[in-house]
Amino acid sequence: MPQAIGCCQYAVVAMESNAGKPSGRRRPPVFGPEPWPHAAPSGRWTYWDVWFAVVCVVDCGSDWDEFDAHLTRERSGGMMHGTFLEPLWSHLLDLRERLTAARLGAAELADEAVRDPKVVARARAKVWRQPLEGRAKTEAMCSTPGRRLSERALTGAWPSFPVSPQGPYETLVQGVDLDRHHGQWATMALAEVLVETTIGQIEAAGGDPARLLAVRRAALTCGVRALRVCDDSCGTLGEWLRHAVAEYTAVPWRQVSIPAAVFWRDFLEVLGETGDFGGTFRQETQVFLHAGVQSDLELVDDLVAELHREYAAARWDFRALEILGRRAYAQVAAGAVDRFAATAALLGSEDWQPLDAMVACALRRGDATTACAVLRAADRPGLHQDWVRRRALEVEQEGHT
Repeated sequence: MPQAIGCCQYAVVAMESNAGKPSGRRRPPVFGPEPWPHAAPSGRWTYWDVWFAVVCVVDCGSDWDEFDAHLTRERSGGMMHGTFLEPLWSHLLDLRERLTAARLGAAELADEAVRDPKVVARARAKVWRQPLEGRAKTEAMCSTPGRRLSERALTGAWPSFPVSPQGPYETLVQGVDLDRHHGQWATMALAEVLVETTIGQIEAAGGDPARLLAVRRAALTCGVRALRVCDDSCGTLGEWLRHAVAEYTAVPWRQVSIPAAVFWRDFLEVLGETGDFGGTFRQETQVFLHAGVQSDLELVDDLVAELHREYAAARWDFRALEILGRRAYAQVAAGAVDRFAATAALLGSEDWQPLDAMVACALRRGDATTACAVLRAADRPGLHQDWVRRRALEVEQEGHT
């Protein structure tokens, strides 16, 4: 009768019987950020780097500018409409910088990989078609030009404030956890904590304008970062942020030693971030009025033009359009009707709300000529061209012309 074999003994026997046989383990999956394991020019190159180089060679004739245009065409449409374009384009910028520093072209980096049909097929799928997972992103894909500008908007100007908002910000975030998601009920509780903490800091400031400015400015950044991780279905946190924006503009900032250019540039940038969560809703013009834009309109126009160039260069298209809308609201707040038509020409028909604000302002002043000039200047192909033409007819029918 055969002797029974225990589990441990069986395992040993099995291991011995399989000794020398190929392992059945699958290779670990490759997502893209991993180092390219084959021979490559000096330097550290990833799978993504080589995939980019391969498709640049086989599909774009080794021309990185053509690759850029092809990437934009392939990744701008579809259900996700450009979601994957920004991180891939950001990686392209980073790769081109590294290749320039190494004095290499696409063909030198791709090397023999262009002759491997499997590599070419996978590179095309990864670069042109497949969704981009979080674990597949390189550092450059995570830190896109738009994201860097967004972070600059939240804290970039703080060292230039007479009292840095950093201290008040740290006090605000002590009572909330911004490193995890908050459900609806937790969001309501978080909003209450922010209200109480802000009130406490305002009282501690004792009426000092510089300290008040720091506290109010810290609240804006804290609110934006909180809303990024919160389910604000009830609207409590968003409404708190909206009031925080209004309260910030009420601080007498001219009484403190902050240069006007620093204040307005930071203000324009942070309005974009708060506006993403309704922070400027139904007070787009009032925030400029209360902040005193009338005295600095020329400066604000120049800063808008500068920021627009930056956003356009970063291909942050919606923010580039949005900042032109801020220019319109600033001009409405200042009553600068003589500037309306030029601003409308820049806006076109892509955003109807700032156009409507300028038209309404002109009509309140009895200036139908300017109202019509705004609509004529904006009447070109765009998302809201039908609205522009319909509004122009309404102005005529109401007897304003």
